[in-house]
Amino acid sequence: MSSMSYLLLIGLVIALIFFIIRERKYRKRIQETHSILEEIVAGNENRRIHVDEKELIAPLVFQINQLVDFYQTDKVKAYRSEQARKRMLSSLSHDVRTPLTSVLGYLDALEGGLAGEEAEEYIHIARNKAYALKEYLDELFVIAQIDADEWKPASESFDLFELLRSVLIGWMPEFQKKDITVDVQIPDSERFIIGDQHAISRVFNNLLQNALRYGGDSFIGIKAWAEEKEIHFEVWDKGSGLSPDQLSKVFDRLYKADSSRSSKGHGLGLAIAKELVQKMNGTIVMESDPFQKTAVLVSLPKVRKSKN
Repeated sequence: MSSMSYLLLIGLVIALIFFIIRERKYRKRIQETHSILEEIVAGNENRRIHVDEKELIAPLVFQINQLVDFYQTDKVKAYRSEQARKRMLSSLSHDVRTPLTSVLGYLDALEGGLAGEEAEEYIHIARNKAYALKEYLDELFVIAQIDADEWKPASESFDLFELLRSVLIGWMPEFQKKDITVDVQIPDSERFIIGDQHAISRVFNNLLQNALRYGGDSFIGIKAWAEEKEIHFEVWDKGSGLSPDQLSKVFDRLYKADSSRSSKGHGLGLAIAKELVQKMNGTIVMESDPFQKTAVLVSLPKVRKSKN
């Protein structure tokens, strides 16, 4: 056999050995990957497949890890959504049953002739509690519409400053009754925008309600102004305010801080305001300097761009 034949034979043997080693290496790698995937499926969602980026299977492994990350993220979202749903149902049960039981108690007293000279007061209290219950059910209906993606903001031209003034007029008797000083800074000029009047009215009402409940019953400020591309309105009070940690959660559904500021209400007003504003491509933020200024600022585009 010639030297060339020997060299060729040696080359074939080396190639065969290399192929066998490489095949065993990949077989082992695949077995390791399969084992890790079984762990992930079994519940160890923090497990990941490690691979050298130079390996041929690296792109496949990276995609597998990415899919696992997506799955874990979706699972966490689903868990949080389920927990939020349970809290909502629990709140619904308590916040509906309590005023309803109270209303029934007053009505039973009236029917049984137990109210006596206080009958008119009983009727007044029962009516107020019934209206509060209706307000809460309206909030729940809005939340349900948003969650089902059934609510779409209207596109209509209207004078925002005039809308804010008209909503504010409806609150003045309540402010006067509680002897609250109101600082109104809404320009007399017209400022037309394209948006949803009903949604903006609800947002503004929710901000006024929030300031009335938690602002210390002494002062409420309202300001509106326009810039080149955006229009803004702000509601603030001089109440006890919120801590940085509370501020980070204040727009969460059903969130109630430990302080008196959020011990009242149902914890839905600001959450609804945020979701409606975001649906209209706007922003809403709260800042707090206790006993100086706790403000909620809403910014909306003058012309709302439709979301495809």
